[in-house]
Amino acid sequence: MTGPALDLAAFEWIRLSFVDVFGTSNSVQVPAAHFPDVLERGAMFDGSALEGRARHLESDMLLRPDPDTLVDLGDRVARAICTVHSPDGSRWPADPRYALESIGAAVDEFLGGLTVGAEVEFYLLDGAGAPLDTAGYYDEPESPGSVLVRGAAQRLMSCGISVDAWHHEAGPGQYELDLAALPPVQLADAIVLTKQLVRELARAHGSEATFMPRPFADQPGSGLHLHLRMADPLVDEHGQLGDQGRGFVAGQLAHARALCAIAAPTVNSYKRLHAGPEAPSAIVWAHMNRAALVRVSSSRGPDASIEYRGADPSANPYLLLAGLLAAGLDGIEQDLELPGRAEEVAGGYDPVGDELRVEPLPRSLDDALDALLADDVLVDAFDDQLLARLVDGRRAEAQAYGALVTDWERARYLDGA
Repeated sequence: MTGPALDLAAFEWIRLSFVDVFGTSNSVQVPAAHFPDVLERGAMFDGSALEGRARHLESDMLLRPDPDTLVDLGDRVARAICTVHSPDGSRWPADPRYALESIGAAVDEFLGGLTVGAEVEFYLLDGAGAPLDTAGYYDEPESPGSVLVRGAAQRLMSCGISVDAWHHEAGPGQYELDLAALPPVQLADAIVLTKQLVRELARAHGSEATFMPRPFADQPGSGLHLHLRMADPLVDEHGQLGDQGRGFVAGQLAHARALCAIAAPTVNSYKRLHAGPEAPSAIVWAHMNRAALVRVSSSRGPDASIEYRGADPSANPYLLLAGLLAAGLDGIEQDLELPGRAEEVAGGYDPVGDELRVEPLPRSLDDALDALLADDVLVDAFDDQLLARLVDGRRAEAQAYGALVTDWERARYLDGA
């Protein structure tokens, strides 16, 4: 992600942006006149912010901005994405962006030129928390939501991020922004900025944007579908996966349960999974099956992609992409066997009744975290400090949710238990 060349004299403030282990955006703002010094020396900040909800002790750390990521946010404010360093200047191994850079470098030796595109889904809500409009899937008429999303797409493009398309999704007030393919780190940067700009623009219009996996029980959830493309042809002249493609998909399936802890990282995520024909529930791949965890497009040549459909937009995009790359690389290195396809047939795909017996995805965050800790490949892929912060924070979230007494429980059991 590289925006147009910027003149620092045009700005008053530079926002130094970074994410914590949960993917939450954080920033420190410095006067634009100080930015050259920050580029040279870094900017001190409290590193405990990287622990997010798992925060314990304060620790001095350094932010070093990537000058190629500097973009104009308007109102004389620019933004640069930062990497995190220890006070001695060394890279901090628990920085999510560093985790993706490290794994991406290893994958690049096998799959040079790999790029990833993203479908980012979200809901727009009015001041009362209701959907901003009632349009349906791909509806054309203008609405407050369509004006807002088009404005967000235009702002992204002004920041150097190519948008392939945007459209209304299946739920009322639900939209999708399609980001064009980029190298993995740049794509993760773009997803973080997309969520930030959509939220800020929505609030400026008196509404709210939510990237919650499933905000409404009676409406579809929001996904984050990732399309991976390889430099070498993904499929042959007959539309069949090549050896590397087969290994890559086999690796994602082999580590699917562990990947859920990163791709579907909240208790609400599991109310999206297993929740209808568009949300994955079983560890299968296909070409056309809408319920498949991984879909291999029927396109040929450079347009062919491996689509991972198990993620939602609450995921930390750096850790998500790192996990998917580590899993795919393991599939290639170990020459894992790709199971048969599970295509959808008339009447819908049924993973229970289908002759092809498949393993289900985890049904809770706790189950997914257990699977992650039991997966040696993914555990080894991440720094111990990062993994501990991630698992401890998410485990605490699951425990807090498990202790909550809901209105549904009171209505069902208060008199009848």
